[in-house]
Amino acid sequence: MLKIFQPHHDIINNSFEECVEKFLISPLPLYLAPKSFTSSEIQRHIKLLPLKKSPGLDLITAEVARQLPKKAIVHLTHILNSILRLSYFPLSWKTSVIILILKLGKPPDIPFLYRPISLLPLFTKLCEKLVLKHISPFINNASIIPQTQFGFRKGHSTIHQTHLLTDSIANSLERKEYCSAVLLDVA
Repeated sequence: MLKIFQPHHDIINNSFEECVEKFLISPLPLYLAPKSFTSSEIQRHIKLLPLKKSPGLDLITAEVARQLPKKAIVHLTHILNSILRLSYFPLSWKTSVIILILKLGKPPDIPFLYRPISLLPLFTKLCEKLVLKHISPFINNASIIPQTQFGFRKGHSTIHQTHLLTDSIANSLERKEYCSAVLLDVA
């Protein structure tokens, strides 16, 4: 009985522990600083913002942003470049106004029949668009996102994912193999 419940003889691996320790104490890898935003680039993106969008907590609309003087655009450029350089996103830009919209033809007394809409500040949306524009080439060139990731990627839709799944099932059936899938719907 004593021989059955003995610890594994090679459970302590000093070289593996040293490797983990070395990794944990080593400094983080350095990356090239992202390219700074220019005032003209920010001005271009402000002009592309849709006019009919509801404002966030700050009540700034695209119409208001389009009327900003050159000096305000320069200050906004400094703020956005600081966000990029410091990797710090202002808390006030993370605060949204949530509006509940009742689904069509549903009774208003059941809470889960409402669809929440989150209204973020305009400059939050602008910053997100600019950062995405700057990091997308790096992400695509370095193949950071796996090819099987379809959500939130340009040129990838649920239809493409459905085709990929159907092809995998068909290939498994042709080879007389098992084909299993795990599907998760997070709500």
